[in-house]
Amino acid sequence: MGARARGTSRSRLREQALDTALAVAVDARYDVAVLGAGAAGLAAAIAAAEAGASVVALERDLECGRTILATGNGRCNFSNAELSPERYNDPAFVKAVCGEHFGEDVLAFFRGCGLAWAQEDERLYPLSRQATSVRDVLVGRARHAGATLACAREVTGLEKGDDGSAWRVSWRDASAGFATGTLDARAVVLACGGGPSLADELGLERAPYEPVLCSLACDAIGNANLAALDGRRAHVVARLLRDGRVLARERGEVLFRAYGISGIVTFDLSRAARPGDVVSLDLTCGLDATRARELVERAGGTSGLLDPRIAAALGAAPSEQLERARDLRFVVRGPAGPERAQLTRGGLLVSQFDATTLEGHKAPGLFACGESLNVDGACGGFNLAWAWKSGLVAGSGAAARAQGKEGPCSR
Repeated sequence: MGARARGTSRSRLREQALDTALAVAVDARYDVAVLGAGAAGLAAAIAAAEAGASVVALERDLECGRTILATGNGRCNFSNAELSPERYNDPAFVKAVCGEHFGEDVLAFFRGCGLAWAQEDERLYPLSRQATSVRDVLVGRARHAGATLACAREVTGLEKGDDGSAWRVSWRDASAGFATGTLDARAVVLACGGGPSLADELGLERAPYEPVLCSLACDAIGNANLAALDGRRAHVVARLLRDGRVLARERGEVLFRAYGISGIVTFDLSRAARPGDVVSLDLTCGLDATRARELVERAGGTSGLLDPRIAAALGAAPSEQLERARDLRFVVRGPAGPERAQLTRGGLLVSQFDATTLEGHKAPGLFACGESLNVDGACGGFNLAWAWKSGLVAGSGAAARAQGKEGPCSR
């Protein structure tokens, strides 16, 4: 009875959210249409609307910014205090887009949204430690700027309008009858995130999509018992090896699972990991080998260095536990639960876009930002920082194009 009531309640809440979304009217013409109202899309809508353009953001979910709510385990580490283009897969392009004041620009944007934040290590979180705070201040600012946030509308087509000066966007809503509609916009911003791109039909090239920032399915090398380790956490120095070469090195927390490894360290390694690679974990965090042996001898075991439950899964003798803990190895099978990955790598090739405005070289009036572009960064706020900054650049550029202004957009 309780489960049935909960199911009924969820259905009722969905119906209410759908009614609220469909109550927002969509006009036939706008200066700028933003396709997607996640992190990058909301930033783009704000930038374009505050530049004086009429803006609509079309979002297939029932609410804007739902992807934001899942970041940082619901706390949303919205940026990093040490933003650097070098932490991205294409440093030159990220630097060209984001400029010399990447971090300051992101913080100035959120200061303008009325968000307070706190720093934990290098990660920046809303003061409330709630992702809803970030989402809500963005939605509020977009609405205050005059942007139309049209949720429960899935974009189904994108093509040049009949007169060649505007884009024709086709959409359908999430009602039972799937009502459809079209609108014209002088400029369009692609902020759709991962998945098949609407730009395919326009002849734009893109990299294949694949999950990144995810757990890794692994097989343990040696006698380590993954089932016994399941659920245990440890701070480690991790190396990713391919044919004996070190491809990446990370320091932080790993979470052992029955299928392999998870946690922040694993997410970062997953950006480069391929099946057959080896992950080596040092559970002593780089402690000098002689010093480690001395501590084990003094304690009469490894309890002074290791989680006793982890140690027990590594062997019976303290010397065996220590030896394995200093170089605990796993062979990577591939992503674990790719549908739960924090980020999708791939998207439109950046060579097709002007870094100062994010407008397509061969598609005037078409802009892209966030995960629509083939840019991905390390775990810890880097990908959201890219979403905010690239959204602001694309939104400003789209507004300038729609209003017939010359020159690169204002940063």
